[in-house]
Amino acid sequence: MLRDRATEPRELDAGDLDLTGIVRPGDTLVWGQGTAEPTALTNALVAQRAGIVGDGERLNIFLGVTRGGTLTVEHTDCFRYFGLGGLGETSRLSKVGAIDVLPIRLGSVTQLIRQGLLRFDVVFVQLSEPRDGVCSTGLIGDMLQEVIRRARVVVGEVNPNVPFTHGDTQVAWSDLDVVVRSDGPLMQWPAARQSDEARRIAELIAERVPDAATIQLGIGAVPEAMASALHGKRDLGVHSGMITDAVLDMIEAGVVTNARKPIDPGVTVTGLVFGSDRLARWADDNRELGVRCLDHTHGVRALSAFDDFWAINSAIEVDLYGQVNAELMGGAYAGGIGGQLDYVRAAMTSDRGRSIIAFPAAAAKGTVSRIVSRLADGVVTTPRADADLFVTEHGVADLRGVPLGERPARLIAIAHPDHREALSQSVAQQSR
Repeated sequence: MLRDRATEPRELDAGDLDLTGIVRPGDTLVWGQGTAEPTALTNALVAQRAGIVGDGERLNIFLGVTRGGTLTVEHTDCFRYFGLGGLGETSRLSKVGAIDVLPIRLGSVTQLIRQGLLRFDVVFVQLSEPRDGVCSTGLIGDMLQEVIRRARVVVGEVNPNVPFTHGDTQVAWSDLDVVVRSDGPLMQWPAARQSDEARRIAELIAERVPDAATIQLGIGAVPEAMASALHGKRDLGVHSGMITDAVLDMIEAGVVTNARKPIDPGVTVTGLVFGSDRLARWADDNRELGVRCLDHTHGVRALSAFDDFWAINSAIEVDLYGQVNAELMGGAYAGGIGGQLDYVRAAMTSDRGRSIIAFPAAAAKGTVSRIVSRLADGVVTTPRADADLFVTEHGVADLRGVPLGERPARLIAIAHPDHREALSQSVAQQSR
């Protein structure tokens, strides 16, 4: 149900903010992910949580990707965490079982909100200064617009450091119920630490990506390494769930121009802007950036427009038949489904696109193979029916159109050399 529109928001001083009259016991709350977290509001919520919920009550907190350490396991005295799994501190909470995980594709979230299956009472939103009565959500599109339309209370944290971005980010001043002003620094998302393995994987991917392709990148060492590996490519486009400083590096190097995209020509499209102040400054009032909602970044209608879409995603482990686990590690959530399946299938149905699952061949200093005979926890993020290109530092395994009997040999060939014999023996035992 769409919320009634307010006329003028109530403006409160951040130092005197009392959420007990705004948030009710049992409410479900959500706010911007990662660098878009309104920290003045979330810190106030943590500090005031006991006074809000009273005895025997809790608040339901929907978590995406978290960064600043605002929420901890200790806060489960008053908070119930749920969400899609994820990166950053969300991963740490997931590993100790503090998050009730929704095993759904990111691309399905807005539809669940519209259908009333996923409901939010209160939304905290980090905003730019208003321009002609309109603020911008700045570093995030994602699902915020759908939530703002339906939440009982919309609380805006207006910060002059938030860039005014274009796309699905505009929020009318009259759509806010409460406004708090802050001037704290934006949260930063540091670049992933590079490794020789990541650089080699990026090089192998770059050899295959053609000029004028549209690419999707996630967060991690391999996407960061793609910036230098793709040097020399021409007219690449970006349509992704998130971008980091690595994408800005490619834009400044002339590698990404978006000039030949069939939709959003000349525009880098993303749902999340995760990076440094440099990236935030570039984003401000930049019409060559579109910060869009999930329906556009992950939706079938938008993704089906691309005939040369290359999706580059990661895995925790891959079995010998091409099944991908990107969620669980040792029985605990270390990631989430996210948009992987949305993008894998978009690439698989693109006329000239490819789906790439990129990951180091081993973990724990080479002692644990990430190519396995069986997925340890039995969780399949991307099924073998959607297997395409798999890339480790040891090579590329092409499984598109390859029968099951041939797949193990191709994947063993790109496994860490120390684990190939054991993997071959497991295949022999299974065939007896």
